[in-house]
Amino acid sequence: MNFINSRNRMRNVVQCLLVLVLTFTSSLSYAQGKKISGIVLDDTGLELPGVSVLEKGTANGTVTSIDGKFQMSVGKNATIVVSFIGFATQEITVGNQTDFKIEMASDVQQLEQVVVVGYGTKSVKDVTGSIVSVRPDELAKAPVANFDQALSGRMAGVQVTSTDGQPGSGMQIVIRGANSVTGDNSPLYVVDGIPMESFDPGMISTRDIESYDVLKDASASAIYGSRGANGVIIITTKGGKSGPSKVSVNSSVGVQWIQKRLDVMNPYDFVVLQQEVANAKGGESIDKFKEHWVDPELYRNKKGTNWQDEIFREAIMKNLNVSMSGGNSKTKHYVSFDFLNQQGTMIETGYEKYNGRLKLDHNLTDKIKVGVNMNYSVMKQTGDKVAGNNRVSILADAITFRPVEPVNDDGLQNGIDLEDPNNMRFNPVKTLKNTDRQTDWNVFRANAYADFTLAKGLNLKLTGGYVSDNRRQELFYGQETLEGYKGANGINATLTDRRYYTLSTSNVLTYKTKIQDHKFTGMLGYEFSSRDSDWFRAKNTHMPLDNLGVDNIGLGEEPIVPESYAEKSTLLSYFSRVDYSFREKYLLTASFRMDGSSKFLGKNKWGYFPSFSFGWRMIEESFVKDLNLFSNLKFRAGWGATGNNRIPTYSAHSQMNADTDNGYNFAGQYSKGIYMTNLADKNLKWETTYQYNAGLDMGFFDNRLNVNVDVYKKNTVDLLLMRSMAPSTSFKSVVSNIGEIENKGLEVAITSRNIDTEDFKWTTNFNISFNRNKTVKLNDGESFMLTNPEWNYKYTEYQYITEVGSPVGQIYGLLSDGLYQVDDFNYVNGEGYVLKENITDNGGAVVPGSVKYKDLNNDNTIDERDRTVIGNPEPKHFGGINNSFKYKNWDFSFLFQWSYGNDILNANRIVFESPSIKENHNFYASVADRYTPTNPTNDIHIIRGEKAVLGYAPEGNKVSDRVVEDGSYLKLKTVSLGYNFSKKLLKKTCFSKARVYASAQNLWTLTNYSGYDPEVSVGKYGALTPGLDYSAYPVSSTVTFGVDLTF
Repeated sequence: MNFINSRNRMRNVVQCLLVLVLTFTSSLSYAQGKKISGIVLDDTGLELPGVSVLEKGTANGTVTSIDGKFQMSVGKNATIVVSFIGFATQEITVGNQTDFKIEMASDVQQLEQVVVVGYGTKSVKDVTGSIVSVRPDELAKAPVANFDQALSGRMAGVQVTSTDGQPGSGMQIVIRGANSVTGDNSPLYVVDGIPMESFDPGMISTRDIESYDVLKDASASAIYGSRGANGVIIITTKGGKSGPSKVSVNSSVGVQWIQKRLDVMNPYDFVVLQQEVANAKGGESIDKFKEHWVDPELYRNKKGTNWQDEIFREAIMKNLNVSMSGGNSKTKHYVSFDFLNQQGTMIETGYEKYNGRLKLDHNLTDKIKVGVNMNYSVMKQTGDKVAGNNRVSILADAITFRPVEPVNDDGLQNGIDLEDPNNMRFNPVKTLKNTDRQTDWNVFRANAYADFTLAKGLNLKLTGGYVSDNRRQELFYGQETLEGYKGANGINATLTDRRYYTLSTSNVLTYKTKIQDHKFTGMLGYEFSSRDSDWFRAKNTHMPLDNLGVDNIGLGEEPIVPESYAEKSTLLSYFSRVDYSFREKYLLTASFRMDGSSKFLGKNKWGYFPSFSFGWRMIEESFVKDLNLFSNLKFRAGWGATGNNRIPTYSAHSQMNADTDNGYNFAGQYSKGIYMTNLADKNLKWETTYQYNAGLDMGFFDNRLNVNVDVYKKNTVDLLLMRSMAPSTSFKSVVSNIGEIENKGLEVAITSRNIDTEDFKWTTNFNISFNRNKTVKLNDGESFMLTNPEWNYKYTEYQYITEVGSPVGQIYGLLSDGLYQVDDFNYVNGEGYVLKENITDNGGAVVPGSVKYKDLNNDNTIDERDRTVIGNPEPKHFGGINNSFKYKNWDFSFLFQWSYGNDILNANRIVFESPSIKENHNFYASVADRYTPTNPTNDIHIIRGEKAVLGYAPEGNKVSDRVVEDGSYLKLKTVSLGYNFSKKLLKKTCFSKARVYASAQNLWTLTNYSGYDPEVSVGKYGALTPGLDYSAYPVSSTVTFGVDLTF
């Protein structure tokens, strides 16, 4: 960690403690002594508040004020001791002097970094597991809506990617590779000591975060048991500090934009294509074509309408954060308010949130401390979902809608094939303006604690927490949208309500003692949590008016039967941890947790999660000190078991439903029938991850260069997968614990203080991570499983494979072999082109210009047996490098993030370079160079429409390596430039701190990927379908300007 940042943070902490202690002891000043005064400056000449000034040998003392000044009475022949964390202590004889100017000198050795671990804190030098921390001030430099967007590239082993750029969308955070195939791989968030089952980063303002620590290995995260398998992110929010109330204001405004446009055919090429399609189909298609478009030459120099330009815009983002903190020896307070308004870079989309927070800490006595922390968040996301898995895609419409039409087009096809929805494309601007999708969150989070000092070194902390999370989604499609036009459901509306309530309590008993060279810390704890949720949805179709919205959903002509459900789960836990050190050289940590979950039955209700780790501070050994090479050297090793209980609440139970399809007649009246919806495996249990970790922490040149290296191996067993059932059960499959996957890797983190002078400082943070994922076991007798990512309902073929011995979720398809050329055929009168005997048949209606695939099994026919692995979305390595500079009052930093060696399935090209051309659709510009008799290219295929033997994709639309692209990238992720006004200048104002700044996000990307952005993954099934891009909302670039004031 950066020395200066740690010093400033420790200054605040120590100032609070000193104000509490010395404010009272200062009253013991000698009445007969003389008065002295003075000012204390730091090593840069700036006033230093919170410095302890103590009369040696007495309890008489004070602390310096915010402007570094002090005043006190001392006895005769007094000596004052001046001390502050991070500076060398000074002893000054008073003598006859009454006015002092004291300059403090830095003492780096005094600093001791502290990290938050499960249910406590620990000095960095005592850590035996793999823990990484991010400085909150670095997160605050990024111009982002939520703090998770600022984490990319900052931590070794923690892959943070933006899978979708829609405002309000969260980041995908994966720690040391995916542990679950079908389950959730996101880490557990612990906020102010309370584990959060469903956490939205929008609930916490970036500027309210005091510390951000990530527990990566099982020896560190096993204390969270069944919820720790994916790693743990511990967030501690800011609290009040002793002293006068301090008000901080941060205000910023910025602009966002999409850097890239995909090349589409211009009006001339579009009309030429439409003429070719119409001539191929003949009949009515030619007549309809002639009614709307005539000679293509009339369009040759027309600019036309690029619909991407019409739906994208430069969007404004505004943020305001105000906080007030202060306190005295008894009570400390922290109050904050945060507001964000983010326009989407796509019209009719956006994100808005309000956060209010109150934190109080109060000392009832010198042995009892209580506190409460409350947060209320209101968030609103607007705009229809853009990414894949939707029948309607706005970006697909923007690519394919006719470039010859004006923006104010009526949104329909002007009479062309109105009865065929498959051929319809709607004006994307009209679609966005006539679609109303709004999701509202109201989240209240509160926790309270009481901390009792029972005896010296013995503490009991009682904590209770409550979370209420209410979400409401309103979705309305007007008649000028594909989903709402009269030929489908007509104008329709859907209303969905979701509610979650979580109640938790924990009791933690901690004992600390030190006997000579032995230091011991023991902890025992109990925790209980209960989670209730319910869900309700109502839908109606063929509503009479566009302007009704969901306000009167009952007016529709064909209401859908409302749906609802409710569920409840509980978790009971007991845990313990022991830390031991001998001479602060040999370190041992052991923990154990047992969790009982209502999600499982019988003996499987309880899971047991032990861990053990060892540390050796080799720097304390004489043979290492004699090398004069290291300023720090520590070896760490550990093992632990963690679990994953993120499965549907009633997975271990058979469930029932009722509908008319299973109904029956009774006494002349038809009744619904009740039936079993699933077969349950009563032996269902936890997915469990066993992890080994070894690390080496090295410091050189008085810790100006620090290197941390970790290697790990983790195996997740009892994966939840679908097990095939005998036909006699009437069920095809049942969810069971039958799989195993492995992750192993290497992580390197380097921090260096390259230049550290009074006026100029330069610090570099570098990290790189290598992770290899492997499927060890699937269902008995099965060596692979196939998955369809369902990015479009028309494409039903399996496009991903998980195979034993290989990574989870590899891209699966055919190997392309160019295009069929005329020389591959014999022309037969009356039959047309017939393939020569030695030429492989791709299974479709093959003509010159059709796509050719490789025949891997040499049977002269392309079928399922010719499909193979064609891409791996897992990167070979990923990482980031951050450089921070400070020159006098200026600060500047920039962060590069990269991913190397990962593949992307660019499903956009399957559709927008399709050989199955529909009338009135536009396509990528590359289609203008398609195969024709006069242009026998070997890249873009001829226009055809026949169906293929594989799935329902038209010939040429099969997933093949031609649409798998290199997703490697290097991004200039964050840039920040700021100016801090000097305290001398601020003396004339009411401000104690003032900084103006400019910051930017995603300014530049180096990549070979042809889509909008290589940072994308919108597959429906998580780890089974990674690296998929189909019409994902592009990630935006941002530049903001702001001011940070404290008074």
